[in-house]
Amino acid sequence: MKSKYLPFVLSAVALIISLVSLTRTPDASNSISKVIVVTHGVVTPTATTGSGIGTIRTFNIPIAIDGMASDDQYMLGTLTTLEVGVNGNEELRSTNLNFVLGGEANQVVLGGISLYPPAGATIAPGNETIRPIIGGSGLYEGAAGQAVSKNMGNEGWSHTFSITLP
Repeated sequence: MKSKYLPFVLSAVALIISLVSLTRTPDASNSISKVIVVTHGVVTPTATTGSGIGTIRTFNIPIAIDGMASDDQYMLGTLTTLEVGVNGNEELRSTNLNFVLGGEANQVVLGGISLYPPAGATIAPGNETIRPIIGGSGLYEGAAGQAVSKNMGNEGWSHTFSITLP
C-alpha cells in the first residue's frame, strides 16, 4: 500500500540534502597556511595624479622575500584618496598593491582601506595597518588571508603575509 504522503516526504528529504550540501564549508584539512615576510626600502610615489579626493599615488619598488632579494620580485600599486578630513585631518585611501613574488606569474594582491596623514605619501612612520589578501596567482592561486604592513621609517617597510592556500 502506497502512502499519499510519500512524495512529500521524499521531496522534504531531497530539499534537506540540497541545503546541507550548499552550506558545507570547504575542507580545510587540505589547505596550507604560511607566513611570508616581505621587506623593501622607503617608499616614494613614482607618480601622483590629482589633489584631494581622487588623488592617485603610484608605487613601484624592488622587494625581498624572507630576507632574499631578487630581480623578479617587486611591489607595484596605487593608493587612491577616497575621503579627506577624516578624524580631523586624515585621509581615507584605498589600496591596490600587487606583490610579484618570484616572477610575474606568482602574485599576491592586497586591497583594503587605511587612514593616512594628509601630507604623507604613506602611513606615518612607526604605524601599521592590516590589509586583506584579495587573491593570488601562480604559486599563490586562491590565496586568502591578511597582511600587516608596517612603515619602519628610514628602515623601509615590512609586510607580514598570513596566507592560506587551498
